[in-house]
Amino acid sequence: MRFSDLLMAAATISRGIALDADALLWSDAVITNGGTVSAGRLTIVSAFVSGEKASGAWALTDDYWGLWAENEAQALTSLKQRRLATAVAAPTFTADRGYDFNGTTQYIDTGFVPSTHAVAMTLDSVHAEIYERTNLSDGNNISFGGGSGSNRSVAVAPRAAGACRGFSNSSFAAFTLPAADSRGLTQMGRNGAATTDAYGAKNGVDMTRTSAPTALGASLPAHSFYIGGFNSAGTLVSTRAASVGFAAAGAALSQTQRLARYNAVQAWAAAVGANV
Repeated sequence: MRFSDLLMAAATISRGIALDADALLWSDAVITNGGTVSAGRLTIVSAFVSGEKASGAWALTDDYWGLWAENEAQALTSLKQRRLATAVAAPTFTADRGYDFNGTTQYIDTGFVPSTHAVAMTLDSVHAEIYERTNLSDGNNISFGGGSGSNRSVAVAPRAAGACRGFSNSSFAAFTLPAADSRGLTQMGRNGAATTDAYGAKNGVDMTRTSAPTALGASLPAHSFYIGGFNSAGTLVSTRAASVGFAAAGAALSQTQRLARYNAVQAWAAAVGANV
């Protein structure tokens, strides 16, 4: 019997909870990668996955990174594609909180290459999001994303003065932040073939777009997404000294799904003590 099956049996007997099959597969991957998953954490992650499936967001998302984990192997094992990310230059990991980056050399290479690994994400249907745990105004510096030149970029910059900015296979779109605060969940995406289809949301609430991208890309990025900076055709740029607990990427989400995603992410964060 798999270790995750034992955990499932224990949780089911003690709490009467049926665990999600994809959460169990993630738990197996964490263990293969040298980490552990407690019965309590497996129950929390299972509840998150079940909620995502109920909203329809699971099918539209290519992958998730729950960095507010119990150990680094757990943090670096993605939830859906179960790919092991790489922490570069030793960003600081804190159990149940996530990773802190120095804004110069540190980042996480997720290994997720949209042009190769995207299943839900397409050129005209893109979504990327990041959950920052400390308030940071850092110009246009990027917390999550990657690009391959010629406007083939996806990125999230949670706070630049009174705005936040992101690309969806194109140049920056800008949105008015509801408050001068980068904390919480920042979502960026595009849900159509026009530059004006770019959207942004903060903590599940759509923001006012002040400028649309000036161009659209020809293809999805052929380089992996970084957390803590931007992967510009294999080079770390736009580094951000952020504290990050969660990230996700995939196809565009509806406004209802963006709010449901925030609620699900916030519930996960609160359950482990990482919420802001």
